[in-house]
Amino acid sequence: MKPLRRAGKHYLGVDLGGTKILAAVFDDRGKLLSREKKATKPELGLTGVLQRVEECIHEALATAALPHTAITALGIGVPGLVDTKGEIVRIAANLGWHNVPLARLLKRRLDIPVTVVNDVQAGTLAVGEYGTGRGLKSFVCMFIGTGLGGGIVLDGQLYRGSTGMAGEVGHMPVIPDGGPKCGCGHRGCLEAVASRSAIVRRIVREIEEGRESVVTQLCDDDLTRLRSRILSTAYRQGDELVREVIHEVCHYTGIGAAMLINALNPQAVILGGGVIEALGDRMLPRITRSAWAHVISASPDRIRIKDTGLGDDAGILGAALAAQRSQL
Repeated sequence: MKPLRRAGKHYLGVDLGGTKILAAVFDDRGKLLSREKKATKPELGLTGVLQRVEECIHEALATAALPHTAITALGIGVPGLVDTKGEIVRIAANLGWHNVPLARLLKRRLDIPVTVVNDVQAGTLAVGEYGTGRGLKSFVCMFIGTGLGGGIVLDGQLYRGSTGMAGEVGHMPVIPDGGPKCGCGHRGCLEAVASRSAIVRRIVREIEEGRESVVTQLCDDDLTRLRSRILSTAYRQGDELVREVIHEVCHYTGIGAAMLINALNPQAVILGGGVIEALGDRMLPRITRSAWAHVISASPDRIRIKDTGLGDDAGILGAALAAQRSQL
């Protein structure tokens, strides 16, 4: 896909997650002009979340000193299944959404063209255009955030599968007999043991059962505030509980990466998301060791495991790329 190079054009990219909303404005060269963040608060329901998305967009436009009329198109990445036309969110479990005509609803509010894309597929687009996937013909992305999803690029093209669901790597079973229950209804899925939600659930449960951890102090005794930044601080301070949980996450993520390598033989497995952004330097070596312990015949010299190189901007940049693509 070509970068954003249509003279005089500006694009909005929104990354709508189960925890936070990121909205950003990009110029015609893909340069980030502004970036704003707001808590999602899915408990407010569809109307409440859409209101927060709109507010976040207006804040990003104000920071960039641009009116909404300067925007050519908006792309929004959502954590769920999106129809092939980029209009309807079929299901987004972390938001409690089913068959939401998101493109139409946002266009009505903002009066600009809107394209909806799966958030991880959007991130994968950005990794291929601007991140560590640039120049690669085949790679797989794994994004560890509130949930855990993936994107697949084969022969230089984003692979979406027959119904658009390709890349649901979070629902690969990594604990064959039982394991924690996943949001999809099954047990032992990678998302159920390696997403940030799973990490937080495990740590909170251990603390409530009497395990000591510096996390309690870092959260000011409010464990609902536990986020990737606090996990990183606790890990770097040597907290035994956090290190134990994160190391287990690395083990299972490595197994997931190995499955993808064995099945697809990509040039690289690229990891991103809030957890990797916060702890990638500590996690990637462990994930790599776990992966190579489960790979059949690939060589570490030929298949690389690395981060996106885009930090927290992969989702918003990919959404803006999807918006630009919709206008071609």
